[in-house]
Amino acid sequence: MKKTKNIIKIIPYIIIITIVSYTFNQYAYELDEFNSNVRNLVMKGKFTQRDFNSNGFPLSHSPRIPEPFLSPFYVVHYGIIYSSLSLEKDNTNILWRPDSSLSGWNVPPPKFNKEELISNFKFSADWLLNNIKLFHGENHYLYNFDWPYKGYENNKLSAPWWSGLTDAYAITLLLRAYDNFGDDKYLLTSHLLYKSSLAPANQGGSLTILDNMPWIEEYVDPKASSDKLAFVLNGMIYSTYGIESFENYLNIDKSKRMSESLYKSISSNIFKFDIKNEWSSYDLVGNPANMKYHRIHTLLLKDLIDRNQHFKNKEIINLYNNWNRSVSNIGYYYIKHGPISWAYYHFITMYLLSILVLSIIYFFIRKNAK
Repeated sequence: MKKTKNIIKIIPYIIIITIVSYTFNQYAYELDEFNSNVRNLVMKGKFTQRDFNSNGFPLSHSPRIPEPFLSPFYVVHYGIIYSSLSLEKDNTNILWRPDSSLSGWNVPPPKFNKEELISNFKFSADWLLNNIKLFHGENHYLYNFDWPYKGYENNKLSAPWWSGLTDAYAITLLLRAYDNFGDDKYLLTSHLLYKSSLAPANQGGSLTILDNMPWIEEYVDPKASSDKLAFVLNGMIYSTYGIESFENYLNIDKSKRMSESLYKSISSNIFKFDIKNEWSSYDLVGNPANMKYHRIHTLLLKDLIDRNQHFKNKEIINLYNNWNRSVSNIGYYYIKHGPISWAYYHFITMYLLSILVLSIIYFFIRKNAK
């Protein structure tokens, strides 16, 4: 009888643990985003990761950087969003087709009407025209802030550095602007970026080699050794989309196209980014993906399987299914495989505190009810 009473007493605590565990598993991404905003509030006084002006221009906030900063990638990212929303072109062509990975990205832009979206689209594309720089012999959008990066040479990128992702993916936005507004400057700038993205990293470009196959590197610090780069998965995939959009739009001869070799490289190297058939790695210098990038990797892999022959094989489809399974239970697998960071410890601390606080509340309610 006494044993039964003791079991009954602990049942509410088991229920609390179950409910909290379910919540932190199913809504882990949303909770992690909330935690990120909390950290920004504490460090920067801003309960957000990004602000937007009237032109939809993104200004980022991060505990890693002392001041608010402009990331050229997000100019491209949001510019592509504005172009899609303003023109609503449901086109299977690589240039205008919808971004199937968009749901994986955090911080959507504010609501704008159609005229504002078109204006924001043009504003973003014009920023690309006005801010391209010739640097180390090639054209880039420079990042004028240092960025801590675990596993990279000296564990950071030192300003100024550039991004093959930004340069190559910007091609898509510029070609959309040319296609819609007709200014030749957009087309000319896309030519410069196509050349830059495919120039070797040790010669001022962004192209490197992974297992004898081409790879466009997202993070290029010219002061770092070009043979010790990070090999970032999502950066390579989005870069390849930009290269393909250029080659398709200009109808480049198939024998001279680079995009096919880039897709082959991704398909051949994709398993290097797998963590125990359950999670994905952000790069090849020891950084597992966080929740955001694991979701993006999974969405991108599904897109590649749907539209490219090099990914339509059993092994890659199984890899997608494994990654997608962990997306459905993302909190559990994040705790199991996620990168050890302040965000990771913050998430686990909030999980344990939630159980503790609810248990204490229940204890006092039960005590006072006697």
